[in-house]
Amino acid sequence: MVKILKTKFFIGTLVFAFVTGFSIIGYFLSIKDFPVFPNTHNFNYNFYTDSPSGGDSKILHQTITDSLIKLDFVIGNKISAPYLGVSIVPKAPLSLNLNKYNRIKIKARGSNLNGISIALFTSNPISKKSDTNDNMLFFQIFEISPGINSYTVTVDKFKIPDWWRELDRIEDAASIKPDLNDLHNINISYAFTPNQGKTLSLEIYSVSFSKDNRSIVILIIKLELLLIILVFLILTGLEMLNRNKKVITISYKPIHEEQSEGTKTDFIDYVNRNFHQSALTLETISIEVGVSQRRITNEIQAKFGCNLKTYINRLRITESKRLLVETELTMGEIAFKVGFNNQSHFNRVFKTEVQLSPSEYRDKYKK
Repeated sequence: MVKILKTKFFIGTLVFAFVTGFSIIGYFLSIKDFPVFPNTHNFNYNFYTDSPSGGDSKILHQTITDSLIKLDFVIGNKISAPYLGVSIVPKAPLSLNLNKYNRIKIKARGSNLNGISIALFTSNPISKKSDTNDNMLFFQIFEISPGINSYTVTVDKFKIPDWWRELDRIEDAASIKPDLNDLHNINISYAFTPNQGKTLSLEIYSVSFSKDNRSIVILIIKLELLLIILVFLILTGLEMLNRNKKVITISYKPIHEEQSEGTKTDFIDYVNRNFHQSALTLETISIEVGVSQRRITNEIQAKFGCNLKTYINRLRITESKRLLVETELTMGEIAFKVGFNNQSHFNRVFKTEVQLSPSEYRDKYKK
């Protein structure tokens, strides 16, 4: 395990995962809140009541400064769902693209209030498919506590109200979410009907859109861990394969030494002394040492974990490595000297066994 953790590939994977992950997280963390109040340069702030709907709710006093929107009001009783509040409308362009944000933050204080409502007016995603309004209304109601407090509402909590759904004949309203690519205006209003006839007060200190990055950070961390675990498992599997692979300890006679005749007593010794013969075959070995071909095949496989051809090639490659380092022979001369019929075949076998070409091996190890 420690060996795997120290490999260049695993360390590189860690570096890649952390650098990429922190870069993505850094980007999302760099997204600053988008203020809609205070922001008089980009927005108009307008008060409204339920009078167009036949209501008699009244704003007794209204104030807008660089740091405060305040209205004192009385809720009427002429209509069943009275309302009043403040509308925040972009100056130019007439709509905003705020799709990078996923929540609204508001800092407010209410006097005798149970709660307030935030309504988002966006483009209508189904207006082109039917005869409906160009706008779509989404809203969310939440309770407010005494004193000045900050409240956060995630955009996915906003729903289409029932009366709007009936007005626009929307069948699957629950599946439609606010389209912050095209936000037209924001209404903040009193949301409850109790306390009719009493003077109520709402103070708004700030309103902004923000980005909640927790889900993204968690997702990135999970993906990083998954990548690291996957790479670790792959490297562990390769390491286990390498451990299970039988290593051939080759005992052979270098071809520059005098070769003796086969003894017919040990076919492995015979192969070790005659590997440089290009015509060396299973049949030849069997005849020369008086051992059946099946026995030769089975014993080579059992002892070295490979077939006879692979064993002979590894002998040849081992000798060729010595010749590459200790002599000035050309690649072609070495190929023929160790038993290969052509240099191309020698190069392929050498690269497969050593992961270097013969010339690369010579450049790396020849002093």
